[in-house]
Formats: sequence, structure tokens, C-alpha cells
Amino acid sequence: MKMVKCPERHYYDSEKYKSCPLCAKAEMSKKVKAVKIKPKTPVIQEKMTAAVKSEPISEKKKIHEKKIEPVAEEKKAPEKKPEPVAELKKAPEKKPEPVAEEKKVSEKKPEPVPKKKILEKADIADEASKEIEELLKDEDVVIDDSGNMAINRKTGTLVKYIGTSSAIVLPDCITTIGKYAFRGNETLKKIVMPDSVKKIEKFAFCHCFALEEIILSENLEFIGENAFLKCQRLKDISFPESLKTIGKGAFGRCNSLENIVLPAYLQKISDLCFFSCRRLRRIVISGSVEVIGIAAFSECYSLKKVVISNSVTVIGESAFSWCRSLESIDIPHTVKTIGNWAFYGCQNLIELRISCLTKDIKEDAFCGCESLYNINIAEFDNPDISIDVVKKGRKQTIRLLKQINRKKAENYAREHGMSTLFI
Repeated sequence: MKMVKCPERHYYDSEKYKSCPLCAKAEMSKKVKAVKIKPKTPVIQEKMTAAVKSEPISEKKKIHEKKIEPVAEEKKAPEKKPEPVAELKKAPEKKPEPVAEEKKVSEKKPEPVPKKKILEKADIADEASKEIEELLKDEDVVIDDSGNMAINRKTGTLVKYIGTSSAIVLPDCITTIGKYAFRGNETLKKIVMPDSVKKIEKFAFCHCFALEEIILSENLEFIGENAFLKCQRLKDISFPESLKTIGKGAFGRCNSLENIVLPAYLQKISDLCFFSCRRLRRIVISGSVEVIGIAAFSECYSLKKVVISNSVTVIGESAFSWCRSLESIDIPHTVKTIGNWAFYGCQNLIELRISCLTKDIKEDAFCGCESLYNINIAEFDNPDISIDVVKKGRKQTIRLLKQINRKKAENYAREHGMSTLFI
């Protein structure tokens, strides 16, 4: 083998090849290209000469030109085709942006749902652990392992109940049930208090949904705000005579309560005290109660019988609103003020007994009492009643009827020979 270098600087075997094979291939390719180009020129010349000779040939030429146009379009088509291809290529570049937004949206949407569920459980666990830690730090707090209670030795306060029993008896050393002591307990059904307990602080038994019975201390004096809120299975409760204060919303939404007899020394029924006790049928307000608070018995849909003592002077706003089952009520002469919407929406209230001495009756006190027509003035029961008192009673009746229905007031005035409506 003898390797020789050609003028084009290609190396080849001189024993096998007389000349450079690479150069020979290059020359052959040039000849092929030249052969391809040569037949095209005469064809174009023939077409040009044919176009000059005669008109029909020119028609053919037009045909050829028309035929060439789609060919030209076909040639141009591949040039335009890459544009949609380019768009397709660009499309995935733009798509990630909405996808990223969807991801952001999907990231944001699930956040609130798990957060609420997790936070609720975490809050309960954190609160319980924090309370236990704080209790253990306090030297005055003793953990009663048998009763599962944390009790402050100095104040006698039941700070926290951490057990799971269905019934418990509180020890005699307790004088106060602290705020949130039993809040949210799901197992307790019955609680017995010793007579040493004098105070129940706010939210002490709220949301104890399983609680059915509680025996209060005979020396209990104070029940705090929302103390028994939403104890929905609490059916009956007996108040001791020593009780002086029931806080705002103390028995709100206790839907299983049916009968209530308030103690003799209670001076005020606080706002929303028995709000939305929907199975409450009978209420006796006796003793020294002076004020029935705002919405105290509102939305007690089953309430049929109300007994109001002679000590009451004020019936607050919406006090008996939406008591749909209430059919009759006797308001004593000691009541001086009946607030706005006090009996609003009492649709079945038919009979009302009231004194003409009750002068401050707000405009909408009996609004919505569509069935009320029998209004009896208490002073009319006296056979020796004077004419002046009769006139006052008639004015009072017309005033109440005017709140219910103007036509009823006009008919009443006409029947009793009264030409003027006193509003």
C-alpha cells in the first residue's frame, strides 16, 4: 500500500487507484448537476416561442400559467406551514403560565378547609396543654387524679375538669366553678354540686351537649354570662331560693328546657337569658323581679303560659317576640314601660289584659299580633269605676289596636261612640 496525496490534498492508495477517487466523485456530481439544468432551458425557450407563434398556444400558456399557480402555492405552502408549527411550539411556552396560576389557585383553595379543621383540633390540644402547664406551675393548684379535676386550694375554685365520666359529684372543698371549667365536654350527662358552691362563672358549662341533669347548690348566688349556653339536652333545672343573679344569655339555646320557676330573690332577668329555648312551655316570674331584659324569652316558640309578678316594672325590647304559641297574657298594673317589639310576631295572641296605668307603650310593642282583638282593661273589673278611668281605658285600647290594625281601632272607636282616635 502506497498512500499518495493528490493536488486537492486527499490521500488515496496508488496501488488500487490510478487517480484520487474523491476528486472523481466530485467531478461526477458536477456533471450530473449540469445535465439536470440543461433540459430546463430548452423547455422554457419552446414555451416562449410557442407564445409568439399563435393565440391558441397563448391559451395553453395561460393554462400552464394557471397550472403553475397551484404549484407555486404548493411551493409557498411549506414556507407558511412552519408558522402554525412555530405557534404550536410557542404554545407550550405560554401554557405554563395559566397552569402556574391554576397551581396557585389550587394551592390557595385547599388551604382554608384543612386549616380550619386542623386549627380547631390544634387549638383544643394547645389550650389543654397550655392550661395543664400553667396549672402545674401554680403552687396553689392541686390535681385531683381520682376526680380528674384541677382545684385551687386558696380560692376553692374548680379550674378545670379533664375527665371523661358520664356522671360526677363535685367535692365539698369547691366554692366556685371557674370560667370554661367544663366547656365543650362531650361525655358528662349528670352533675351534682355540693352546697358549698356559691358562684358559677361565665361559660362554665357552655357547649356541654350531652348534659341532661344538673343539681345546683342550695347556696348558689350567682350564675355568670353564657354559663349553660347550648346545653341542648338539659331538660329541667331547679333554681335555689338563694340565687340573686343570672347573667346574660346564661340558658340561651337550651332547646330541651320545658318548665322554669325563677327564684324569689332574683331581681332581674338578663338580656337573652332564655333566648331560643324552643321547647319552653311555661314560665313563672315571681318574687322581686323588676326588669325583664332585652330578648329574654325571644323565639321561645312553644311558650304558652307566662305568669308575671306584680314586682315587674319594665318589659324590655323583644322580650317575648316570636312566641308563636302564646295565646293570652296578663300584664300587671306595676308595669310602666313596654319596649319596642316586646310581643312582636306573637301571631296567636288573642287576649290581653293590661292596665290603663301602663302609659309608656312603644309604637311597635304589639306589632304583628294579627289575632289580638280582646283587650281587657284591668280597672274595668271594679264596679265603682269612674268615667275618667273609663275614658283612659278606651284610649289605651284604641292605642293598642292601632298598632295591630288601623281598621280595628276605627271600628272599636265607632262601637263605643268615640269620634277621635287617640294615638
